Amino acid sequence: MYRKAHPLFLTCNTPTHVGSGSELGVVDLPIQRERHTGFPKFEASSIKGSLREAFERGNADELTIHKVFGYDGDAASVNVDASFPEKERQFAGAIGFTDARLLLFPVKSMKGVFAWITCLRVLKQFQRDMQLVKPDFIIKNLNGKHIKEGESYLFTANSNIKANNKVLLEEYAFDIANELNGMLQIDGVNFPDWLAKKLFDDDGSYWSEKIKKDIVVLPDDDFKDFVNLSTEVITRTKIDNNTGTVAQGALFNEEYLPTESILYSLVLTAPEFKKDGLKVEEVSGFFKNNLPTTIQIGANATLGKGIVTTKLVQL
Repeated sequence: MYRKAHPLFLTCNTPTHVGSGSELGVVDLPIQRERHTGFPKFEASSIKGSLREAFERGNADELTIHKVFGYDGDAASVNVDASFPEKERQFAGAIGFTDARLLLFPVKSMKGVFAWITCLRVLKQFQRDMQLVKPDFIIKNLNGKHIKEGESYLFTANSNIKANNKVLLEEYAFDIANELNGMLQIDGVNFPDWLAKKLFDDDGSYWSEKIKKDIVVLPDDDFKDFVNLSTEVITRTKIDNNTGTVAQGALFNEEYLPTESILYSLVLTAPEFKKDGLKVEEVSGFFKNNLPTTIQIGANATLGKGIVTTKLVQL
């Protein structure tokens, strides 16, 4: 059982395909989604595998990587095998991850290029997940809110995505019912300002300022429609070198989570499963000190896909 949890935010720097296999529908290779909501996600196993590979490519101690992420004598190096008694050459790791849930989804906007959308259901789930880290974590006024069909809420009057009193996303128009300034707050700070501080250290950069102004809260059903219908679907082919045309049966569609999607996972730490092994603080410190700022997750690494920025935050 884990002893501590730490939020890990993941921001897609490129389109990202963490796949769920093949399907019989329109999209041949869809992305992973929650079964009950249909919202995109990254499976915990995908996150752990990608992070372990990133740690192994870095300067982290190889033996400690095995202790933290888990150890299998069949897959480990000979040098590490030799350092363990035979009976200890296979054991569980001291770190785990939850599935990464979607927090903000980018959608094309008539004004301001694009907006990040979310919904009350996502924010309530985010609050519940953060309470696993900090039991008194609260998004103020969240439970009393309701958004009617066709309406939207902004956090500031000077948002870049406002067009008169509407928000125009893709080909859909949403009335701006109200602005949430001073309403949905965390520790006395508006939710977007809190995110800007956690993700970008509130450094005044373009991204820091945009996230403060251009988050729109939609009805749950509209959010679900966007995350199902506004992902990137790319048609790919394989060319036959002899004919210069598409190889037989080599035309397929592949789904991607778009660039600027923001997800979060929880990093779960426990002591090493060994007497006199690593303590919780040592496991957490090793992960924090060696976490790369950028990792690759999912398919098509050689095509520049799946490049994701990581941010481990404190609540």
